[in-house]
Amino acid sequence: MRAVLFDFGGTLYDYGSLQPGEAESRESLVRWSGVNASPAEIARAQAEAMRAVFSTYADREFYLHRDLFRDSVRGMLERLGAPVDEGHLDRYRELQWQGHTQNFQLRNGVIETLVALRARGLHVGMVSNIDEDQLEHLLDLAGVATHFDSILSSESAGSCKPHGEIFEKALARAACAPEEALFVGDSRSADVAGANRAGLVSVLLWHRSDKEPPDEDPRPRHVIARIPEILELLP
Repeated sequence: MRAVLFDFGGTLYDYGSLQPGEAESRESLVRWSGVNASPAEIARAQAEAMRAVFSTYADREFYLHRDLFRDSVRGMLERLGAPVDEGHLDRYRELQWQGHTQNFQLRNGVIETLVALRARGLHVGMVSNIDEDQLEHLLDLAGVATHFDSILSSESAGSCKPHGEIFEKALARAACAPEEALFVGDSRSADVAGANRAGLVSVLLWHRSDKEPPDEDPRPRHVIARIPEILELLP
């Protein structure tokens, strides 16, 4: 192996750590719209809207995530019978990012693992389905940018996982063949399926303790429960 490439969101940091701020910002947006809905109603409307919107984006080889998330928020408001005000949506995004600042958490052992991988002479890269502005924002919170040899966003690549072009560009930056790179991610549909298709050695981060990963395609080459376990996969 000559390279280890990582997904970012859900892999190096836990989406769950951001949920309190996400919920607060959604509830504020709904209140600004003049609708009296419970947190449970707002959460349900948001989940339904995200599923509906994502189904229209999932097959696209490239899209901006700001468009996906804005469409999902519009869908949430429509489900709650709330008017859509573009000024409120801008204000909502600012509040949402403030919440990230308060709640962001890396997973345990991330920095130590990145340091150890580079000490072994491996190229350490990040490949994330994310827009450049949000990537910069979250990298500032994470404080990990200096531990990577390359960082590639879907916006910069003009391609979103699981499609091949983003993996090809990441491999070019790592100057290695697909079979010489591990790809570590938490999404079977984006990370595992895309890495398998591109010929990389896929590693699924499975952080659930209540159930095993599904025994069906797409199957990862390896499964780990914690980021430092990557070191055990390498000689």
